[in-house]
Amino acid sequence: MKRFAGIGLLLLLVISLAAPLGAGPTEEEKIEAVIAAVIEAYRKGDYTTMGRYYAPEVSVVPSDYNPPLIGWANVEPRYRQAYANVSGMELLRENTRIVRQGKIAWAAYQWRFAGIMGNQAFSAQGHTTLILEKRKGDWVIVHNHTSALPVPPTPARSAPEKPPS
Repeated sequence: MKRFAGIGLLLLLVISLAAPLGAGPTEEEKIEAVIAAVIEAYRKGDYTTMGRYYAPEVSVVPSDYNPPLIGWANVEPRYRQAYANVSGMELLRENTRIVRQGKIAWAAYQWRFAGIMGNQAFSAQGHTTLILEKRKGDWVIVHNHTSALPVPPTPARSAPEKPPS
């Protein structure tokens, strides 16, 4: 029993030395947190919070084939306008990949969107690529390129015909 206790203490010591006390999140984890915060703010329609994560001179390629936008002051009104009539929004992000080189990073992910626009159910799926730059210790989005495809509604299934009696 003493042998097992000794081995357990040794393992705890090795683990504690491998992960230094006070080690904070990695840069990739910080970037992941920025992406998660932007998406959460978007879901809530909190564009003030979203703006904290975008550079003032951000460039955005929208998914609707409109011309690129330059500057958060031009991007924010487009977000507000495009989703003014959306309710019941669901946004799922998956397959995120982050690559970092010094103070520059890029992240790409797939997403699925569903909501109600007016009185119609609407869904889309697509890809987003973000370019981020570390400024004054924080990661900010300097470019956002989103591509989307509307998902056609699934046809309603008709009730099976009853056999003649």
